[in-house]
Amino acid sequence: MTAVLRAPLLPAAAGAVGIALAVQIAPLAGIALAVLLAGVFAILAVASADRARRLCWCAAALVAGVSAGATLFGPLPGFDLRHAGPLDGLREALAEPLRRLLPEPEGGIVRGIVLGERAAVDADLASAFARSGTSHLLAISGFNMTLVATAVALVARGRVRPAITASLTVSCVLAYSVLVGLAPSVARAAVMAVVASLGLAFGRRPATDNALALAVATMVGIDASAIGDVGFLLSATATGGLLYLGDPISRRLAFLPGAIREGLATTLAATLPTIPIIAAVFGRVSLVSPLANLVAVPLFPPLMLAGAATSALGMFSLDLAQLPGLLAYALAFLLRVVVETSAGLPLASLAVPDGPLAGLVYGALVAVALFFGPAGVSRLARAIGGQIRWRSAHGIRLPSRYHLARRALWASAALVLVLVAGSLAAVLWPTPSGVRVRALDVGQGDAFLVEFDGRTLLVDGGPDPARLLAELGASLPPWNRRIDVIALTHAHADHADGLIGVLERYEVGVAIEPVGLNPGAVATAWGDRIARAHVTRRAVAAGMRIHVGDATLAVLAPNGDPRVDVPSLVLRLERGSFSMLFMGDATEQAQADLLLSPGSLAARVYVPPHHGAASAYAVPLVDAVRPSAAVISVGAQNRYGHPTPETLAALGRVPTYRTDRDGTVELDQGGSAQLVVRTHANGLPPPRGGSLPHAPPAR
Repeated sequence: MTAVLRAPLLPAAAGAVGIALAVQIAPLAGIALAVLLAGVFAILAVASADRARRLCWCAAALVAGVSAGATLFGPLPGFDLRHAGPLDGLREALAEPLRRLLPEPEGGIVRGIVLGERAAVDADLASAFARSGTSHLLAISGFNMTLVATAVALVARGRVRPAITASLTVSCVLAYSVLVGLAPSVARAAVMAVVASLGLAFGRRPATDNALALAVATMVGIDASAIGDVGFLLSATATGGLLYLGDPISRRLAFLPGAIREGLATTLAATLPTIPIIAAVFGRVSLVSPLANLVAVPLFPPLMLAGAATSALGMFSLDLAQLPGLLAYALAFLLRVVVETSAGLPLASLAVPDGPLAGLVYGALVAVALFFGPAGVSRLARAIGGQIRWRSAHGIRLPSRYHLARRALWASAALVLVLVAGSLAAVLWPTPSGVRVRALDVGQGDAFLVEFDGRTLLVDGGPDPARLLAELGASLPPWNRRIDVIALTHAHADHADGLIGVLERYEVGVAIEPVGLNPGAVATAWGDRIARAHVTRRAVAAGMRIHVGDATLAVLAPNGDPRVDVPSLVLRLERGSFSMLFMGDATEQAQADLLLSPGSLAARVYVPPHHGAASAYAVPLVDAVRPSAAVISVGAQNRYGHPTPETLAALGRVPTYRTDRDGTVELDQGGSAQLVVRTHANGLPPPRGGSLPHAPPAR
């Protein structure tokens, strides 16, 4: 009874959990149990001889009564501020600087962490987070919210009064919760984070026990279904782990330097209790999760701060937000490297049986590991350390753990400064001479990125804006957020949809399109987005020439032939000894018109029309162009059969590169006249199906 009196709200929490479990099995049984417990607790309260016991049992009786009423009449009306009008506008204003200043996929990571936009992270990267056991960093849950509160509490504890520490942490949690949208799951996470922060701020076990018990009793008492909510279970177990396991694990790891010990203890304390729930619900356990979190979790608070600073400053000036934006990008890049490296390790993730019974078994195994594991690891480490004899010269002392921790902090700060200085130097560094063209691997569509003398040109954008943004993020330096010219050859989705996304995320100098752009939904969206971005728009036709720096973009089509039903731009880029012909989706009639002046088609690099579709003019076009290399942008196993055997036969002895086999293809001509071709140039995995259907893989 003494233990109960130290945490008088514990019976209320235990009763609420028992009632909620009974409600999940049979609602009537849950109501009966709630009434029974309310009566028993009321009798105990009346029979108690002292005030402490009366308060304990009265609280338990009250929670049991509330549980009975909530089950009988339904839970209390919920609230959801995810789409409250003023907050929607504020979140959009805060997200805009992140979209403008941070390339993908790092930009998606930052928006997911700062603003809760988890959908901003592409499917491949989200899978890597899951395999490495770090998905909680992207979810607005009690885990990452508690990490934020814990970081604030640990920094402030001992430096200011506990009341001020508690106020700071609670304020940060509440502000963050409202900002990301106060959905029920976020509200539960916020309650758990407040409990953890108060416990760390005051450092009093009775207050911590009561706060956690009150949070559990309140949330489960007013809504019994919360006991089966995965988010609630993960929030509660992670919070309990941080409060009750952090110090014991840290003491067991006393042989480690302080900074490493605290980081490892915090990570293990918050992660280990959640393993049984994750395994039971999802049927998968990440074997690399503790190590991945040990490296990834310390990146989370500074990344969140840098991202928040970028959002806040960017609302007033994008120029002011560039420096924190570069820091946020560097931290997000490091996080992505950690996650993808961990996910790529052999046996990083293991499939296991799922279900409640399996969860109980996993819980027992974790409990055994928590009880015996740290002591065993400590003894093993001391045994190994005892065999090592450090030799040092007379008068030289090995640094203490305190000094090692301080040096580690200074080293981290120096690393951040180096990253920022390196980024600034890269901005000011002169750009190399020559021309570099990338055929971006965007699936079944066209997207060609051209760079020269600090200028950037993008011809078409493929069918998927997210894929194009990822390709641009992997191809351009993070500080380059401007594209001087974007060219839409014609208004079909496999050429235009990606460009519409670029208009949202990059500063664009001028947008060109063919005279007589084919009307439709794509053309309408293209025009609307250009108008909203306030980008200069030009319709061009054959005979016009566009000068971009010292390069010339000659327009060869359309020429106004009424027999061409869908006018498509045909462009010839020339800079010094380099030339490249972009055929777009020129129809056979347009090809015949071009062949009337074959001398204008000669180019060093050739992009065949319509992704290598069959054409009666395939051979005459190759004879007229006389290319040194050909590039075909095409989706893997597309339903159209592109590129066709006829096109490939016409290219014959011309070295031909295809994005479906070679990934992103880079053609680089430097100061010399030599053309260097590199395949799989940015290392991104192949794109998913995107918005255009693909045939199933060949068997």
